[in-house]
Amino acid sequence: MTQALYILAALFVGVTSAFQISMLAALGRSPRGPLEATWISMLASVIGATLAFNYRILKGDPPNVPAPFNNALMMLALCGAGLVALLISMRGIHWYYGLAGLAGFAYVIAASFLGQRIGIALFVSSVTAGTLLGSVVLDHFGAFGNAEQRLSFVRMAGVVALMAGVVLVRSGR
Repeated sequence: MTQALYILAALFVGVTSAFQISMLAALGRSPRGPLEATWISMLASVIGATLAFNYRILKGDPPNVPAPFNNALMMLALCGAGLVALLISMRGIHWYYGLAGLAGFAYVIAASFLGQRIGIALFVSSVTAGTLLGSVVLDHFGAFGNAEQRLSFVRMAGVVALMAGVVLVRSGR
């Protein structure tokens, strides 16, 4: 049962990756361009990491990183600096594009946690299947101003085939 939950978590991370890709594509089309989209995404990832570290520090479980980065005040300062940089960088664009980096942060955390528990092949196949599933839904609606590509039987067959691939990877252990 635990492995099934881990696989579902990896599928969910894949769906969030589809959102991240869709948002980054929209930012890449904007006058800011792809490099600036990466900057915004990375800032949000750093903010997510510093918040997670602060949570652990406050819980009494400081991260295993060199001093002074295992200090709550240092992490709070980094979080604040990242937030200020993100807010300045996002002037003139929708606030939710800043969430793209949190999906990247979630992917890295999931890879380091789930990869060791379910194996790399099962993790990657599950994330890929989730990404495709989320992508075809986002494409269908033309989310974030991206090109609309309607859901078709063939596209759904591709998603089903990828889901079958996850089952085959899982069964081949």
